[in-house]
Amino acid sequence: MTEMFKEILQRDFYQEIFDALNEELTDNYDEYDLTIRANVVNEVQEASLDDIQVLRVFNFNQEDDDFEFDILVNCDVEIGDYFAKESIQESIPQWFQLNCSAVLEGHSFDSFSINSIEVYNKQGRSRL
Repeated sequence: MTEMFKEILQRDFYQEIFDALNEELTDNYDEYDLTIRANVVNEVQEASLDDIQVLRVFNFNQEDDDFEFDILVNCDVEIGDYFAKESIQESIPQWFQLNCSAVLEGHSFDSFSINSIEVYNKQGRSRL
């Protein structure tokens, strides 16, 4: 069942998930330690999202056709810094956990919404 949900999310709500994560990263990049995985960028001055992949759907709570669940998303994040008036860019991976809700209608979700976004690291999550 989780594979079916993952496929539905990736197919039907990719753009909505992408837009929410891109807005979060663009507006709040300074609240994340994005340099953990960086090789070139020392201080993140800008960040944007290149691509996402839904990795996992879990923590299901169901009441009738209403679902609340979490998704783990792998993001390719483009980070940038400036040194001696030159722009330095680097692509890094970052995982995020999104808490979502939706109404199941047949084999698809209706009224899909993203309730919260947390950065996900091996050391644990960091709620914003």
